Amino acid sequence: MNALLHGAAILPAAERSRMERIGDAVSRFARDDGLRLILIGLGTVIAVRVVRIVLYRIQRRVEKSRLAVLPGETGRLTALFDVLHYLAVAVVVGIGAMSALAVLGVNTGALLASAGVLGFAVGFGAQTMVKDLLNGLFLLAEGQYTIGDEITIAGVTGIVERVTLRTTTLRATNGDVHIVPSGDVRLVTNKSKGWSQVAIDAGIGYTTPVDRALEVLDLYCAEVAADDEIAEHLMEPPKVAGVTAFQDHQYVVRVTAKLRPSTDSKPIERRMRAILRRVFEREGIETPVPVPLMAMLPSETPTGTSPPDKPSPEE
Repeated sequence: MNALLHGAAILPAAERSRMERIGDAVSRFARDDGLRLILIGLGTVIAVRVVRIVLYRIQRRVEKSRLAVLPGETGRLTALFDVLHYLAVAVVVGIGAMSALAVLGVNTGALLASAGVLGFAVGFGAQTMVKDLLNGLFLLAEGQYTIGDEITIAGVTGIVERVTLRTTTLRATNGDVHIVPSGDVRLVTNKSKGWSQVAIDAGIGYTTPVDRALEVLDLYCAEVAADDEIAEHLMEPPKVAGVTAFQDHQYVVRVTAKLRPSTDSKPIERRMRAILRRVFEREGIETPVPVPLMAMLPSETPTGTSPPDKPSPEE
């Protein structure tokens, strides 16, 4: 009985000792490691905030300087700075996480090595995605095209509506939306880079003298330059390039117009053709209409028979 009472007295003392040790450990952690973790967390949050503010100010300054020289760069700069923002935040958060793990006693060297092996395995298994991301980064950095440009990539032509690291979204003239992976972009044909040009070929019959045709087309160029729907999109007045071809029923005179960057050339071209038709009607310039030639073919005779003999004069 005495031994049982003695054991019951010892157990609470051992329990109290263990609780005291746990309390001391928690106190030391809160005093040392806990304070470090709090400081690391606060430092990470502040660093992320500072990075965002700095990148935002840099973006605004770059946009003001670039747009003064190259209008239409807003889309590309926005996409590029979005990428820089995500990368910078990822780096800051990664540094904060590694610092916190080091405070907790985790071997960060071994963790980085394991992450490297895992990253290599994931990269090897997702080569297409990695290729898309890298190619998309170069496309954004080099500024091969931006939002609003009319381009042809991967055999698809359309207006750029959205650009990300992985894909480019195009809207075709018929309204179809094409999403092209960045890794498939080999050759870029940009019809809006810097400026674009519309070429109108006017077919004129040979009955109209060339001098007269050039005079009328000069009037046409003046009307195009003064048109309300076209004037704001022109970098310079349209000009007559001259006679470019001689065909069976007509000769061809070309008129060119240089458009401002990021201008959709299709509506401008349609409007210029409408004005051309109106000027030709007013000035009496007719475009020739080819007349099909009809050949008389000899009548067929049945196989194995000869045509009937001509009647003799006696008959």
